[in-house]
Amino acid sequence: MRLASLVFVTSNLGKLEEASAVLGLRLRHHALDLPELQSLDLEEVVRHKARTAFERLGTPVLVEDTSLELAGLGGFPGPLVRWMLSTVGAAGIARVAHAFADPRAVARCLTCALDGTEEVFGLGEVRGVIVESPRGSRGFGWDSVFAPDGFGGRTYAEMQPAEKNANSHRRKALMALREHLEA
Repeated sequence: MRLASLVFVTSNLGKLEEASAVLGLRLRHHALDLPELQSLDLEEVVRHKARTAFERLGTPVLVEDTSLELAGLGGFPGPLVRWMLSTVGAAGIARVAHAFADPRAVARCLTCALDGTEEVFGLGEVRGVIVESPRGSRGFGWDSVFAPDGFGGRTYAEMQPAEKNANSHRRKALMALREHLEA
């Protein structure tokens, strides 16, 4: 299985742009409205998404999902962050994280390439903190409230796209996937 042969299934054009920039290739893309399994197990969510996308398209696929795990909530919302974001927004995520004594968070991304017989995963993880209120105008989703460790307290949304792409959880996941596919 090769990355160039995969169809990246996402309806989020920000993710498509970021993944293409990280991999240095123009990914084939298909926006599918996939039912998203509601689970706190990121691998279960991604595996279900990959199998559903493959069944619908009948071609090798690449999918990913992201988890934002708040330390103060014991790892919640995890893969359910999409729903928290759509309900309370990035500012709401910041308020929730700061309602507890521990604003630390872990951003995880899990990618999966599936060709119908082989399933290959790549995991990326970045530790950081949730800032008190949204900052920055770049990125998407919760980028404005997540400040990765080692970047002077700046959020992803305060970074230039190239800097974020060089250090993000998505980059780490895509690079791990690439390594597994090339091995």
